Amino acid sequence: MSDLSRSGGIRLPEPSRGDRKTQVGSTQHFTGGIVFGEGHGVRHGVESHLEADCAMVLAYRPDTKEVIEQVRFEWFDEFGEVHNHFIDFVVIRHDETVTGYAVRPIERASRKYLIKLARIKAQAISQGVLDDFRLFTEDDICPVERYNAGLFHSARRPDCFGDPVAQDVVRSMTGVVRMGDLVEKTRLDGMGFRALVRLIRSGHLKTLGYERLSHDVMVFKAKEV
Repeated sequence: MSDLSRSGGIRLPEPSRGDRKTQVGSTQHFTGGIVFGEGHGVRHGVESHLEADCAMVLAYRPDTKEVIEQVRFEWFDEFGEVHNHFIDFVVIRHDETVTGYAVRPIERASRKYLIKLARIKAQAISQGVLDDFRLFTEDDICPVERYNAGLFHSARRPDCFGDPVAQDVVRSMTGVVRMGDLVEKTRLDGMGFRALVRLIRSGHLKTLGYERLSHDVMVFKAKEV
C-alpha cells in the first residue's frame, strides 16, 4: 500500500525494521511483502505462505500494537558458542509485553529444533528481551481469524465519504443488529460494508458470535463512535 502525500505524489511504505533482509524471490518457496500500519505503513517481508498467514493474524489481533519481523538475538549453546538467531516475528502489545514467534511447519519442528528454541527462549526472557517466545505452526491458524484479518487488511484504508455515513448509522443503532441491515441503512453497498468492518476493527462494533464477518453476522455497539 502506498499513500498520497500532501504534495500530490505517492509516498511509499517505510522500509522493514527487521535486522535481516528477507528474500525478494525464490524458485523453491513463496516470498513476498505485506504493508501494515496507518497511512503509508511499514513493509514486512515474508518467506513462506505460513509466515504470511502468521503475520496477518498477529497484526490484526486487538491487543497488537506493532509487529517486527526478523529480529536478531544472540544466544549461546551448551558449549558457550555464540550464535545469531533471527526471530521470525516479534509482537509488541498495547500492554507493552513482547512476544517472539518462530514460524515453522509442524513436520519440520524436530526435537533438536525445539530444544534449540527452548534454550533461546530461556535466554531471551532472562535478558529481558522477550516476555515469551512461541512456536507458530499451521495448527495455530484459525480459519475464522485468518479470514477476518484478511478482510480487516483489505478494508484498512479510511474512506472520507463512507466512514462518516457508517458512523452516523451506528450512532443511532440500538440492541443487536444484522450487519446487512446496517449496510442497507448506509445505502452504500460495498463501501458501507467496508466502513462497518473498520468500525469492528476499531472496537466500536462487536460481533455477537465468533464467525467470519459477513452481512449475516449479528453485531452490537460496544462503544460510542
